Amino acid sequence: MIGRLLPWTAGTAAWNMAVDEAILTGHQEGASPITLRFYGWDPPALSFGCFQNPLTKAERTLVRGKKVDYVKRPTGGRAVFHDDEITYSLIAGEKEGFTGPVLADYLRIAKGLKRGFELLGLQVQLAEGIKQREAHSRACFASPSWYEITAAGKKLVGSAQLRRGGSLLQHGSILITFDPLIYLELMGGTRREDYTAVGKRLQQSVIGLQEILGYYPEKSEVISSLVEGLGESLGVSWRKLPLTAKEISLAQKLETEKYSNPLWNEERGTKGSWRRREEIK
Repeated sequence: MIGRLLPWTAGTAAWNMAVDEAILTGHQEGASPITLRFYGWDPPALSFGCFQNPLTKAERTLVRGKKVDYVKRPTGGRAVFHDDEITYSLIAGEKEGFTGPVLADYLRIAKGLKRGFELLGLQVQLAEGIKQREAHSRACFASPSWYEITAAGKKLVGSAQLRRGGSLLQHGSILITFDPLIYLELMGGTRREDYTAVGKRLQQSVIGLQEILGYYPEKSEVISSLVEGLGESLGVSWRKLPLTAKEISLAQKLETEKYSNPLWNEERGTKGSWRRREEIK
């Protein structure tokens, strides 16, 4: 099977989410192939799951004051601070063998990620179940969910998935370094006098690639291993190809009308008053 590998890019929070959804829409329509994408966030951003409570006015002010962007993802899950990391997204579907159920497809992708980390020289595991959530559980990395990647008993990758018809989008955050205090400041809900204690608990449950490897890795090195691992596990030969003109056009529309729109970012759920009378096409 031939798949598309998009070149590394770093974009705004709204653009990153718009591109992921545009490819998903293209795949649904039969116009976009199975696609693997790695990207970064410029400026750093806070993304939160579509079914979480949105940021309050005070939290939005706090985030902007720290020059951090924010966006509501089209996927579920909990909040993630995107800064020193590699984000991956995979768009595929039934024609590529992703027929469900959800956990079975999660496992299939997780095995590819695991193989990629092994090629990088890491020993990683697939989490089973969800640990009890604590006061800081608004953050995605507070605990691993089924089949997420852990190393030395700590969470390394946090992922979320969206399914539409016979297609799916799964994207996730691969930490290079991790600063728990930034998480706590951006998430709120923790008294400043408790930062040290809660921060230590987060530090004990989350890990970045630099800590595991003992050096700061080149992004290209990590991406190359993950591309090979996912290709080997999924039976895909990846070819570097750009976005199509139609995908770019839809992504630009989604960026403006949806992911930069306060009516999307400040409401809970996947539907709301951000939509205009006509559906985005």
